[in-house]
Amino acid sequence: MDTTKLYALVSALLAVQLLGLGFWTAATRAKRKTFLNPEDAALSKVDGSEAEHPDVLRAKRAHTNALENAVVFFVLGALYVATQGSKTGAQAYFFTFLGARLLHSLFYLLGKQPFRTMSFVVGALACLGMAAHVIRAALS
Repeated sequence: MDTTKLYALVSALLAVQLLGLGFWTAATRAKRKTFLNPEDAALSKVDGSEAEHPDVLRAKRAHTNALENAVVFFVLGALYVATQGSKTGAQAYFFTFLGARLLHSLFYLLGKQPFRTMSFVVGALACLGMAAHVIRAALS
């Protein structure tokens, strides 16, 4: 599989993760019967709430964090491919980032420290490695 296909695969898996976190947030909101929009509360036949349940807030934070980091990967991964990064490097960076982000989301939802921070750092280091390659390629 060439680097473009590796990038496409990992990007698609990250997009599925983002969709999954969105569904998880919605399911948690339904389970906790906390709806900020009156039309959502009416559909579920419960009174609306002005405050989110802590479980819903945690799911939303996990989703927001995943989205923020996915954008960085989408940009750096595309630039890595565009600057003819090696296939071995792509495999290492892309799959390390993917694994770290999947674990980060899981640890975030479960409230597990220091594992959440450790997985964040591993993903950030993968992005920094890609950034170094792109900067080096751009300056050469």
